[in-house]
Amino acid sequence: MKPVVSIVTVVFNGEAELESTIRSVIGQTYFPQIEYIIIDGGSTDGTTNIIKRYEQYITRWVSEPDKGIYDAMNKAVGMARGEWINFMNCGDMFARDTVLENIFSKEIPDSISFLYSDYLIKTKHRTLRYTASFERGVLLHQSVIYRKSLHERFGFYLITPKIIISDYLFFCLVPVAEVCKVNGIISENDAYGVSSGRWLTAQKLCADVIFRRISMSKLIREWRLTQIKGVVKTIIFYRYWK
Repeated sequence: MKPVVSIVTVVFNGEAELESTIRSVIGQTYFPQIEYIIIDGGSTDGTTNIIKRYEQYITRWVSEPDKGIYDAMNKAVGMARGEWINFMNCGDMFARDTVLENIFSKEIPDSISFLYSDYLIKTKHRTLRYTASFERGVLLHQSVIYRKSLHERFGFYLITPKIIISDYLFFCLVPVAEVCKVNGIISENDAYGVSSGRWLTAQKLCADVIFRRISMSKLIREWRLTQIKGVVKTIIFYRYWK
């Protein structure tokens, strides 16, 4: 018996992008074993109309105000009944219709609780492939599938406006021995929907030091490099797009 996977889509005023995400989820060849949950933050556009259009494929959905994306994600975790969980939020898509079928075609050992793989980021002019690495902290939430039981061990996502890496902090708690990188690309994501910016990078670097992924000296080097990259990107933007 193949395990049930809870796929969660968090959305707020995502009328323009939501349908492509829904179709990506329900188009999975693994769909009979998928529990699909949509958490809407009380959208005021046509988001709920799109949800109702596909209601027959959705296991559970709610539309109500929340305290932000991590609050919505925690709400979904509480609703989920699947053994595994993945967050494919509004604007994100599975890279192929067979992603989940390929991953769960073989039995996952009980000792493994965290699966991840590479991902695609779409920019205005091209699509880039990123090679994920748990050891180096190169992870994208949409390309992570983990056992829901991890929340019983490590708690829920932190909810605070000052921390924007709650998912990464949660991932850092997972023992390396329970992590497995699977073959293939899991998700395709819009660059505008991916958390970015130097404030995010600063928080992630601090977390890496706390969890002893990097040394303090490397933190300083990486931060300086981030500052330089930021300046270069700004110059290029104003030169070619302004």
